[in-house]
Amino acid sequence: MNEVSKLKQTVEGDIVVYASGRLVRTLMEHDLVDELRLMTHPFVLGGGERLFGETGERKPLRLAGARTVGDSLVLLTYRPLRDA
Repeated sequence: MNEVSKLKQTVEGDIVVYASGRLVRTLMEHDLVDELRLMTHPFVLGGGERLFGETGERKPLRLAGARTVGDSLVLLTYRPLRDA
């Protein structure tokens, strides 16, 4: 995770991770996520699993934005609540 911390300090702009729950979970556990964007499509299909699997500790998030895309997709933007 040291490499990711260094990368965040040296790269201008956003570092984006697409469709990798495992990587995002690891980054979140190390407080390396500044914003989480989830695109949801309302579709119910039986049972399921947690979006990011089992996590170590609770990471509260604040809803920073929501918008619809087309007729049924919703883009939700969350930011971590960090101790001030």
